[in-house]
Order: sequence, then structure tokens, then C-alpha cells
Amino acid sequence: MPGERGTAVRKAILLLICIMLTGCQAITFSVDGLLNAPNIADEQSAIYAALLESAGRGITLEYPRNGDYRSAFVPYDIDGDGADETLAFYSVSPTTDSNVKISVLDRGEDGSWYSLYELAGSGSSVERVLFAGKDVIVGYSSQDYEENTMCIYRYSDGSVYSVHEDSYSYLDKSDFDGDGNEEIAVVKRSGVGVEVEVIKSDDGILYPIELETGSATVAGYAIGDIGGRSAIYLDISPEAGGLLTEVIVLENGSLTNPISQAGLTAATQRPAGYSSRDYDGDGRVEIPTLVPFAGHPDPSRSEVEYMTLLWDFDAESRTLKPESQAYYNISDGYMLTIPGRWLNVVTVLRDRGTGEVTFYRYDPAIGINDSMAPIVSFASADSSGGEAYQNAGYTKLAETDRTSYYVKTQAGADEPLVLTKDEIRDNFHIIE
Repeated sequence: MPGERGTAVRKAILLLICIMLTGCQAITFSVDGLLNAPNIADEQSAIYAALLESAGRGITLEYPRNGDYRSAFVPYDIDGDGADETLAFYSVSPTTDSNVKISVLDRGEDGSWYSLYELAGSGSSVERVLFAGKDVIVGYSSQDYEENTMCIYRYSDGSVYSVHEDSYSYLDKSDFDGDGNEEIAVVKRSGVGVEVEVIKSDDGILYPIELETGSATVAGYAIGDIGGRSAIYLDISPEAGGLLTEVIVLENGSLTNPISQAGLTAATQRPAGYSSRDYDGDGRVEIPTLVPFAGHPDPSRSEVEYMTLLWDFDAESRTLKPESQAYYNISDGYMLTIPGRWLNVVTVLRDRGTGEVTFYRYDPAIGINDSMAPIVSFASADSSGGEAYQNAGYTKLAETDRTSYYVKTQAGADEPLVLTKDEIRDNFHIIE
């Protein structure tokens, strides 16, 4: 009836308005998405149906927890025929078999999917998936073991086999010998020390090296360019605490530790939390160390604030070369590169209540005091809590999904130490 139809329309409009006003999630549409999504959904449905037909319906899909591939269905041309197969990760009832399974599915001439091989995994979950040349590398984790397990799978003679298995703490890939092909890097425990392996996937050559660090743990790693090839930067946490960095390179057919050979490991000592990484996005990894800012320490006025010195390891000269200096706010997740004209004439204070950080003109004859002239201030807040800063004259500088960053220039344009807008933008880096 017309009245009922009008009521229904009004209810639909009200429902739409409520959805628009909730603010929980924005609903957006794109023409490309509407055109492509059904094809992807149909393809995955067909693969999933083939998996169920092969493995049975009492299965649970398993999703890699880290790395570039996070889907339970990962496409890759395993047999080199020019068409992708699909790796499907799943598990069955944990009471009968807790390990992950891998089904390798292929498409027939009629376009339908079917299972080619079933492989047994080596852990209760998938940590990451990598590909290097012809090989598929799967990292597994398990609650029963401290370290993870990696398996290298290879297609040969019409089937897929596990050709190598090993434990690992960190697993990655890169071109370590500069030949244009990627090798596999494995970092693992070795007794009370640390061992690194680089595996040339295609020919199966294994290059091992054991670090002479005594009792230590690996706190983190990074991979960066060093002389046209990749190097592994390992942040080691010794028993005494803090961090040290070792650099592992593959040269002349073997792995070497040139930073240790040059006697520079102790020079990389710094507190925990200051990790080696590519801070400026130039493809090279920087090693941080700390020195107090001008005027610090002055316990009567403030807690000590440190400048972070970023060092580049030069493989040819076997030296640490200064690259830049910065203020690294670990708790708020950002770094400000310090311009050269600030050195020794600018210091920093942090408001321990609000977290605001202010840089001041510093006079060594006077020291840190209330008469110092402020230059620029930085602050951060969760994505919904920045209104107070904006009301106080701050400008939003950058943001992530969880945090917004604000800046306020405190000095006039005639102050030679003031940062231009371009300097602020170019020197401010979010560290995630």
C-alpha cells in the first residue's frame, strides 16, 4: 500500500543517515573496485572450493603473520611454465595434527582449479613467505619452540620437495653478492652466540658465519646497500645491556664481519631502543650513537637530552663515517635531522608532562636557564586529541593512523636559527 511504501522509504533513508553519522567506518566505492572485486572474489572462491575438495571441509585457513604476503592464498609460478600456481595454507584439527599444511593448486585447461601436491609444514602457524629464484621459502612458528623453522621448497621432476630446513630468529632475502639475484639470509641462535647464514638458492651454496659476541641476543636486524650489494646489520644485545652493531657482508665467496675486524664494534655502543635502520630512505642503513645536547647534563635544570649521531659504515675504508645528526624521540616515534648551523648553539628541553619538545638558542656562558630563547616546538597526540595544540598555535605537520604530529615556530623570521617550512618538512621523519 502507498502508506506502507512511504514508511519503508522513510525507514531506509533514516537507516542511511544513521550509517553516515556513525563515523565508525567510511563507506567508499570506486568504479575500478566495483569492476575488479567480483573477479577476485570469484577466483578465490574457486581456489577455496578446490582446496576443500582436496583437504576436506574441516580445515582452517592460515595467514602469514609477517612479510609481504599475508593471504592464505599466495600465487607464484613454481614450475616455471609461465602461469601462477597457488599456495594455500591451512590447518586441520589441532587434536590430530597441529602443523600447518600447504596445498599447491593449479588451473586446468578448462579453467578449473585442482590440487597438485599436499605438503606438511614444520610449525603450527606461518610466520612469513618468501620467494627467491625457483624456490619457495616458508617460515613457521610454534608456541613450543623459541626459534622459528624455515623450509625451502623446490619444484623438480614433476613434484615439489623440501630441499632445506633450518631454525631461525630472522629470515629475509636480498642480493648479497651483487650478481643481480637474491639470496636468503638466516639469523639464528648458536649455543650462547649468534650465527648468520646466506643461502644461494639456485645452487644451494651455504655461507655461514658465527659472530664472536659471546653470550648475546639479536635485538633486531636491517638490510641495506653497501658498495653495490646488500649487507646485514645486526643489533646485538650483550649481557651488559644496551646495543652493539655488527655488519655482515658476502665478499670473495665468504661471509665476513668487517666492522668487528676493524675493531669498531665497541664504537657502536648505545642504549637499547636505538636500532640500526635506513632513517633517511637512501637505501643505506645508519648506525646510531648518542651524545648529550649542548648544556646537558644539567641535573638541576632538566633530565639529560641526547643528540643521535647517525653513522655510515664504509666497507672499503673499514671506517664509520658521520652522515648526520638528529633528535630522535623514541617514545613519540619521530626524528628531526639537526641542521649544521644548530650544532653547539641549540639545545632541547622536553616537557615531561605534555611531551612537548622545544629547541632553544643556547649560550654556553649562561647554560640551560629560563631566559633561553625558544626556536621551534614539536608535539604529538593521538588522532583525536590534537585540538588543544591547534588552539595553542600549532600546525599539523604529519600523521599516521594513530598519531598526529604538530609544530610551532617560536622565533621570528629574523632569527638565523629558525627553520623554514621546507626545512621542517624535509628534516622531520616519522619512525615506525
